[in-house]
Amino acid sequence: MANVTTTTAASLIPEMWSMDVELAAQEHRGFSGRIKEFPFSGPGDVLHIPVIGKISAAAFSGTVTYTANTESSVDITPDVSYAAVQIDRKADVRAILALGPMYTAELGKGLAQYEDVQIASLYAGLSQSMGGASNFSKANHLLAIRYLINSGKDKVVMGSSKIWGVIHPIQWDHVFGEAEVISANVRGDAGAGPAKLGTIDLAYGVTLDFSGNVQTAGSRAKNMYYTMDAFAIARKMTPTLDMDFHIDSLSNKIVASQDFGVAELNDGLGVVFETNDT
Repeated sequence: MANVTTTTAASLIPEMWSMDVELAAQEHRGFSGRIKEFPFSGPGDVLHIPVIGKISAAAFSGTVTYTANTESSVDITPDVSYAAVQIDRKADVRAILALGPMYTAELGKGLAQYEDVQIASLYAGLSQSMGGASNFSKANHLLAIRYLINSGKDKVVMGSSKIWGVIHPIQWDHVFGEAEVISANVRGDAGAGPAKLGTIDLAYGVTLDFSGNVQTAGSRAKNMYYTMDAFAIARKMTPTLDMDFHIDSLSNKIVASQDFGVAELNDGLGVVFETNDT
């Protein structure tokens, strides 16, 4: 005796598609929103940020000596970045979902990721670097903070200056393997601390975060410890969305774009903390 099965009745059984869309996963953005932003409006293609040099005091010995520094500037040259799709009319009218809004969300995520990578790439300009062919350790964590305190001077005040440490996710288990970094007793945490939540708000004055946008080179992860004044971003154009129906190809072009630039602002306020990237 033969049975009617899902195989024999396949032509009678419909398939269904969910009305919810799962967007592709992208790396957590660990740098965006954590650097100094400068307004940039009006004509021009370069923003010059003046930098005033240090003026030292001295004991008066009968004659006043005047300081005349030759001041410098940090220059940011914005450039346009974009993410784009072109949707055929045939695909749009036959899809079970409106393709325009669905792809628009992903275009915005792509722009944000690009911005974060540009900030992460600024590690290459920092003169302070430590660590190397090893994994995260409490000793190197404290050493990186020492570098910032020593070089940042009055721009780094422990307990009041916001300091971030953005670490490659490959080092997550090594960070949480350091008992004195996550210990509630050492940190003075009340309630749910890092060992429970898997996040570290403060470890010896540094907020630790993890991002796959941390750059790698020569089998080293270029993790960075920095304050908000270490880097700068300037925008000529915030993210915008433009749509244009292309009549010759019966397709809708959607382009998300922005015009921005990033630069190192204060060399003493950033440290490259190298670790293994495996």
